[in-house]
Amino acid sequence: MKNPHFDEGLLVWSDEYSGRYGPPPKGYSEQFDLQWKLAFGGDPEHATYAGACTGDEYIDDRIYEWTGTHPKGRGFAHQDPGVKVLERPIDPDLIRGKECIDLGCGMGRWTKTMLGIGAKSVLSVDMSESGLESTRTFNSNVLRADLMRLDEEHPELAAHFDFGNLWGVAMCTHDPLRAFLNAAATIRPGGALYLMVYAPQGIHGQALTNIQRRKFHSLKDFKSRMRLIDDIVNRRWDPDYPLAENLKNLLRRLRGLPKSNKNPILDLLSPFYNWVIPMPVIKGWMKKGGFSRMTVLNPSGTEKAAHHVLGIKA
Repeated sequence: MKNPHFDEGLLVWSDEYSGRYGPPPKGYSEQFDLQWKLAFGGDPEHATYAGACTGDEYIDDRIYEWTGTHPKGRGFAHQDPGVKVLERPIDPDLIRGKECIDLGCGMGRWTKTMLGIGAKSVLSVDMSESGLESTRTFNSNVLRADLMRLDEEHPELAAHFDFGNLWGVAMCTHDPLRAFLNAAATIRPGGALYLMVYAPQGIHGQALTNIQRRKFHSLKDFKSRMRLIDDIVNRRWDPDYPLAENLKNLLRRLRGLPKSNKNPILDLLSPFYNWVIPMPVIKGWMKKGGFSRMTVLNPSGTEKAAHHVLGIKA
């Protein structure tokens, strides 16, 4: 099966591509399952990463990240690189006492965040059994379902929720437009949807990242893939990289610069699809999804790795 990133050099999503591609060869159930399995199994390099961790202290940090108010009245207990409080924080009243849905919940960090803010209920939806196993430890209201077929297979969810979270999910599908519209359809009039997608200016849109993804998906066994992750973390010389990148890595090693955690590297490489989404496309999605108001939650900076956007449905 062709991959648009490797075989066609397409990294930036356009809605013209909608309907062109199909689900990953092994389906969506395995797309993030490896990293969730490692994290839920207690692997220290994965279980303590903020992108996977659901410990109470980390969740307090996530509440602070979203709302600007820390439950303990302080700043971040563990501030990972690139993580900061939203410039335009989310109003807790959009979540507190409301029926919420976490689409692509993974290990459940945002589910637990919404519950911590005071959500009446959260439906946690994912295809990864390892992710749902983690989420079930604090939220029994889970659903194993495919976001891409949610409108067909679960019509009862249409216009059912006051607040939805689609964080880091749409761009990892074969049709981000369809993924967004299926998520948007679950929000009732007056409700809100939080969307996070990768931006073209960030690491996900870089040519080197695409080379690394191609190598990762050419490897068929767990050990080989984890060995590649280790090579990337340790900045080892790779003949498939441009010479300039290898020299940069050599200089970083000589300077003793801090290494990345393995979990974000695995998160970067493991999805079969990993589009970057321009802001004009997001604005178009919001109109198509029935959202009358849209707020960019992280408006500053031209080199953003991701866009954080909140839509309010008409």
